Amino acid sequence: MPNPCRTLEKTDIETSKPHGVAAPLIIRGPWTRQARFDAVQKESRVSFENYFTKAMKVRNWVPNELPIKEMHELGHRLSPDTVTMIQAYLGVEEYVGDYVQDGLELFGHNRVRRNLQLAWGMEELKHGWAWELVLLHSEQRTETQLHEYIEEVLSHRWSVRDDHPGLETPLGVLCYTMVQERATYFNYDEMRKRIRQEYGLPERASVEERQRGYQIGAAGAFQIVGRDEIAHHGIFLDLVRTHLRYLPDETLDTLLTVFRGFTMPAINLIPNAEELIAAMYRTKLHTPRKQVTVVNNPILEALGLDGKRALERGVQEAKKLPPGLGPEHVSLSRSGEFVLSPTP
Repeated sequence: MPNPCRTLEKTDIETSKPHGVAAPLIIRGPWTRQARFDAVQKESRVSFENYFTKAMKVRNWVPNELPIKEMHELGHRLSPDTVTMIQAYLGVEEYVGDYVQDGLELFGHNRVRRNLQLAWGMEELKHGWAWELVLLHSEQRTETQLHEYIEEVLSHRWSVRDDHPGLETPLGVLCYTMVQERATYFNYDEMRKRIRQEYGLPERASVEERQRGYQIGAAGAFQIVGRDEIAHHGIFLDLVRTHLRYLPDETLDTLLTVFRGFTMPAINLIPNAEELIAAMYRTKLHTPRKQVTVVNNPILEALGLDGKRALERGVQEAKKLPPGLGPEHVSLSRSGEFVLSPTP
């Protein structure tokens, strides 16, 4: 009889390239719980290495190289609501150290998640730096004002598990970060469009902007940071997909919990929280309906589900799955039902 806790070997991994695109790794069982975790780790490492390589080669930018001169020239056109929201973004981004620390403590000896947390944190630290430069060089805040604001932010410790249901486990943090990063990307891209409008620029970038690779002034800063955020969403989405293949019951249940209790991070701790809420209400830059239509629904679509009802159905159906079946025998339909096959 095969050892159910055997070490996974290279021959256990199958790869194929339908339509010229590399398919996910599929590791065969037998499916003890440890074997499922081993499979998740093996696939997650491949995902992380691909992410890290692209981060170093494609997204390796420095905040001081943002289009600062143009911020000086056009900063006076930014509206008070825009400035309020950018300052709030600065405040939220400054909690990256707390988020990284929480994750490192939670992930323990999980090398892939630890390394991802460190790499993600390195990219994220540039975002608060970028918003500080935008406010300073747009001449909307002085160095003294920014220093006092950041000092007030850092006087509070934020823990991701304080205000967000379902984040007691590494899987919960993974699902939450996947959702939060897509929401952040949406907010930043909407702000990029808003800044272009306030600058008096057309909605679409000019030929010159496209040729140089970034947009004008603060809009360029939001474009560059937005690329980071959607890439971050992508790696966490990929890891959630991996967990869904090997741990469908836990993953679907955790994802539903995160969706139901989701809020953006640290909003209640930043010094200008009330001003932010009022500005968001006036501008309608991010609303509960937009959260569903441009954040939650695209995530569910990417995971192969037709909306929240399919997710809820999947949670119930996953509880009925025979414990010994793995991804070569089980597939999740778009309606949330599981299709079983006796043969791979």
